[in-house]
Amino acid sequence: MYLPSEIEARYAIPALRAFIVRKLVKEHGFTQEAAAKSLGLTQAAVSNYLRGVRGVMSVWETNSQIQEYVDQIVSRIVADSINVRTVLKMMNQILLEIRRRKLLCIIHREVEPQLNLSECDICWR
Repeated sequence: MYLPSEIEARYAIPALRAFIVRKLVKEHGFTQEAAAKSLGLTQAAVSNYLRGVRGVMSVWETNSQIQEYVDQIVSRIVADSINVRTVLKMMNQILLEIRRRKLLCIIHREVEPQLNLSECDICWR
């Protein structure tokens, strides 16, 4: 059985980073190096996110709440009014909100289908 923090580390955080990277590079013309610097990542990690090697999360692709969170960070980065520490803080707040709104359960259900998530309140309490 996976802890919620393991689900975040393995799936949620890479997915959020991949969404942010794709928007920065494809919609705002950032280079891989600039995107990496703004998120405190390596250029190689950014390349992996762009190629879909890391951070693939199809169940979140069309989730409007997730996209809102990603757009908040991207707009702050594009406006150049954000540093890596602030990105980390915003990412952490987003992860807390994802837990609270039971969006992490979507991933957990895919990873461990035998869990009865209707009785679970570990993440969001």
